[in-house]
Amino acid sequence: MIFRNSLPTGVAQLGPRDAEFIYNESEGHLSHMVCAYFFDTAGHPLADMTHADAVGWISERFGYWPLFTSRVQRVPLDLDYPYWVPATDFDVDDHVRVHKASGPGWAPVRALLGKSLSAPMDLTRPPWELEVMTGISGIDDLPGDLTLIMLKTHHSAGDGLEIRNLTNRLFSGPAKPKASARESGLPLVEMMGRSVLGFPGQLIRFGKGLSATKVAAEEITQAEESGELAKYVADRPPTRFNHVLEGDLALEFVTLDGADIKAIRAAVPGVTVNDIFLTVVAGALEKYLEEKDERPERPLAAMVPRSMRQIAEWESANQLALLTVDLHSDVADPVEKLTRIRDSAQVAKERSSHLAVRKFSTRIETSPAPLLRLTGLARRLNKLNTDREVMQHTTISNVPVTIDGNVFDGAPAVAVLGGQAPVDGDVLRHFLIAAAGGALTLNVIVARGAMPDPEHYVVLLRESFDELRQAVECDVPAVE
Repeated sequence: MIFRNSLPTGVAQLGPRDAEFIYNESEGHLSHMVCAYFFDTAGHPLADMTHADAVGWISERFGYWPLFTSRVQRVPLDLDYPYWVPATDFDVDDHVRVHKASGPGWAPVRALLGKSLSAPMDLTRPPWELEVMTGISGIDDLPGDLTLIMLKTHHSAGDGLEIRNLTNRLFSGPAKPKASARESGLPLVEMMGRSVLGFPGQLIRFGKGLSATKVAAEEITQAEESGELAKYVADRPPTRFNHVLEGDLALEFVTLDGADIKAIRAAVPGVTVNDIFLTVVAGALEKYLEEKDERPERPLAAMVPRSMRQIAEWESANQLALLTVDLHSDVADPVEKLTRIRDSAQVAKERSSHLAVRKFSTRIETSPAPLLRLTGLARRLNKLNTDREVMQHTTISNVPVTIDGNVFDGAPAVAVLGGQAPVDGDVLRHFLIAAAGGALTLNVIVARGAMPDPEHYVVLLRESFDELRQAVECDVPAVE
């Protein structure tokens, strides 16, 4: 968000990186995230939480986030970026839903999460929803009598790190009602006046941006030709996961032991937790496609979001660069696959950190709002070509969410799931999230039209991890 001193109290204009999520919103390209915490409410009054209880709890914490009580106001003809304005007449009851689990096990939770991921958000209202499910039991090794609290937010309001920080405040801090303030919206006449008067400035910035990014593009080409930078092009055959969204969305997960992950890191120099999970996904995904007689001719690749907060200064709530990482799925030995993925991930990070690449990425910051709007419209009107070669086959994202220190009115958090809805052309997504006791959970979100058996895919993920762990143990020389 970009706050301007000349705007009325409570009004903020979105930056172009954030506005893009609104312009790109469509049936096959939903731009929201969910973050679902499980709390142990055994013997706790909240085990029987009511709708009124949930409304009261969230309302008492509106002070933690201005967008709890703000909505998007778009400029006529999209002559300028949208604004966050006070939603003075919204009904909090419409944002909160409380459910009772219909039975034990994962099924009722899966149904709730899938439905929430599949449903678009109404951006004429504040960009959040709260789902509560009580009476959950029988999920893996989690304790019985669980209560799920899920916050759903729109990507225009912030990326995963932004929402992680918000949920940490909600579940670790005291009540914080919104401070009373005299807020006013932005009258249509004033909005149009700002847009018309500011449009020449947009064009001037756009022209300067084009010049700067042209120079940056030439520098990138030179660096690629010299071998200083890796070059990425869309030259990989698509898979079933590069098709349009079909069928319901499914969310499955597999939790892996933290001690095993530490042992792998200790045995293979320089690897990160991300590298390990990229390797696990590579093994499982190749096996899944092989079982379907759809083994790709070239190695698979993944889109891996990277936070740029410590690298670049962007005036936006979303600060992510999208990396392309080769998964080396053609390598049979798990340890060799891991080391190659480690090296490929490092090359991709170095590319995203390169000054010329960062300069080129700022082209969106100088793009006029009408251009971004037309780009989003063109994407919706142009049917996805499922035969065209692609750069990536799936998304693998490390969501920095944790349960540490999070409590719900005294009830401790015991697990967390989350992620973002798949989109056309990218219908299989993986999200890595911290779990209890140092373990890590890999969430799989997929359209059932492309993967009708996600439960089997989770088994393959487990097997892929076990193969990597065993291969690492065999490679470690015995101590005499």
